[in-house]
Amino acid sequence: MDIKNIPEHELARLREKAKELSGSTTDYQSEYSSLLTRRVNHEPLQYIEEYVPFYSISLKVDERCLIPRPETEYLVQIIKDNIESPKKVLDVGTGSGCIALMMKSIFPNSEVTGIDISEDAIELANENSKLNSLEVSFFQSNLLENVKETDHDLIVANLPYIPTENLNELDREVIDYEPLTALNGGKDGLEIISNLIHELEERDYKEVNLFLEIDSRKSSETLELLNSWDEVKLLEDLAEKDRYVFAKR
Repeated sequence: MDIKNIPEHELARLREKAKELSGSTTDYQSEYSSLLTRRVNHEPLQYIEEYVPFYSISLKVDERCLIPRPETEYLVQIIKDNIESPKKVLDVGTGSGCIALMMKSIFPNSEVTGIDISEDAIELANENSKLNSLEVSFFQSNLLENVKETDHDLIVANLPYIPTENLNELDREVIDYEPLTALNGGKDGLEIISNLIHELEERDYKEVNLFLEIDSRKSSETLELLNSWDEVKLLEDLAEKDRYVFAKR
C-alpha cells in the first residue's frame, strides 16, 4: 500500500494512537512512523488501534480473531428487536466474544455461553469479558462437541461462510492478518453452517430460536438446510441483502 493511498482520517487515527503510545502530544514521530509502516504493510487499522467499538461496548482485537463487522452489529439489533428475555444463550463461533457479550449486556439475567474452535479466540473473548465487566462463560469447542446442555433457547452463530476457492479474492489485509479459519466455509461455503444445523437436529433441540449470519449469495441453499424446522425466514442487512436467517423449532 502506498502511503499516498491512506485516507487522511486513517492518518489522523494513527497520529492519535502514536500520541497515546508515546505519552506525548508533541514528541510522537517515532511511534507514528512505526504505526504508519504497519498500515502501509496492509495491517488492519483496527489491529493497530487495538480496540474497536461494537454496538455499545469496546472490544480488544488482534490476530487471534476476526474483526467484528457492521453486519454483525446489525444482527445484534435484530435479535434485540425480536427476542425477549432468553434464559440460556449460546454463541457459536464467538471469536472476539462480540455477540455473546452484547447478549449479556442486552439480557443481563440470561445465562450466556460463547464457544469457538480456536483456543486463542477464547483467550481473547475472556479478556473482552473482563474489559467490559460482563460475565459470560467462554470455552473451546468444535461446534457443539464440548457443549453438554441442550436447553439453550437462543442460539446465535456467525460461522465461516466464504467458499475455500474464493478466499484468495479477499483484500490483502484480510488474507495476511485475519485468521482464515474464521472465514473458510469449505468447498461450498456452507460446510460449517450445515454441520451446526445437523448437530442441533441430532441433539433434538426444542423450543429454540436460531439466528445465523450468512453469505447473501447462499440464502436459498441455507433455507433448504432448515426445511424441517417449524419456522424459517430470511432477514436483510442494511444494504438490503439477505444476510441473516431466523429459524425456530
